[in-house]
Amino acid sequence: MKRNWDTIREVLTRLEDLPSTDTAIQLSDFPSDRAYEYSYHVELLIEAGLVEGNMSRTLGRGPTDFFGRRLTWLGHEFLDSIRSDSVWSKTKRTFASKGIDMTFDLVKSVASEISVTLLRGAAGG
Repeated sequence: MKRNWDTIREVLTRLEDLPSTDTAIQLSDFPSDRAYEYSYHVELLIEAGLVEGNMSRTLGRGPTDFFGRRLTWLGHEFLDSIRSDSVWSKTKRTFASKGIDMTFDLVKSVASEISVTLLRGAAGG
């Protein structure tokens, strides 16, 4: 399965929106027709250290349930770099126009550069 950066952004945003660390996101919080996709992406985010949580392994087939409790510092930093809808759209367009695959480091770098450019424009410089 390929990474879907929009799914990653959605999961990070949903985690940040949790009212407290006493709550969690889990598989049943997402559309069932995309259960495998969400399960896969949450597992990637946990492995990458962006999300604190665990996968609930069970015997049998089907998507793996998960419990995502919170974003880590790295998760917050990454989400902050891609949160803005305009920055996110420009970031994705940049990769598409250049025909370059989106990697974590490149996404964060390009999004940060776009943000800096927008800030300079807003500051008149």
